Amino acid sequence: YKRQDLAQANNAAGDVLRVTGRATVTSPDGQIRTVEKGSEIKSTDIVSTSARSYVRMKMQDETYIMVRPDSRMVIEDFKYSEKKPEESRGFFSLLKGGFRAVTGLIKDKKKYRYNTSVATIGIRGTEFSVRVCAYDCYDIDPVPENGLFLEVLDHDVTITTTAGEYTFTKGQFAYVAGSDSPAVTLNNVPDVFDQNPIPPADPSGCGE
Repeated sequence: YKRQDLAQANNAAGDVLRVTGRATVTSPDGQIRTVEKGSEIKSTDIVSTSARSYVRMKMQDETYIMVRPDSRMVIEDFKYSEKKPEESRGFFSLLKGGFRAVTGLIKDKKKYRYNTSVATIGIRGTEFSVRVCAYDCYDIDPVPENGLFLEVLDHDVTITTTAGEYTFTKGQFAYVAGSDSPAVTLNNVPDVFDQNPIPPADPSGCGE
């Protein structure tokens, strides 16, 4: 995570719809604030969740993101302009843990992606869940291998590593062992989603 111009951090990126447990936001200048319902999320903020804690966010382009427990996500560079769609972009980085997302109105896939330590995730108007295990998925029994796990809930998702680009469609599960590994299809639901699924990102998907 590289510090960016503080002026960019004044850009509102979205709002928090719901917090379960405890979560914080860290701004580029190092200030840490507790997250609660209605909290504003800005470009370059880092959203962190504690154990057994979730944060549901709604971005300005109507993207919904649910950050799972023990996770850290950077809103690297986010801007949505209805009048100038060519200026709209959404770049996120998952530093730890996992999330579930429903993408919104930014449709240019070249300007919308999620980076992780293992792979880069591109979208094509979709809903998906991601979890990265790095010696920290102890809530799952047996503890899974390190790597990235993907569940595609709607449309298509692309995974890019140094080994190539891979596309997965609705109903598929994928696994990437490392940044230089190919993304492979899993025939069964991985334990990370079976034993401890991530709640829906869109509140309409859970009766709220």
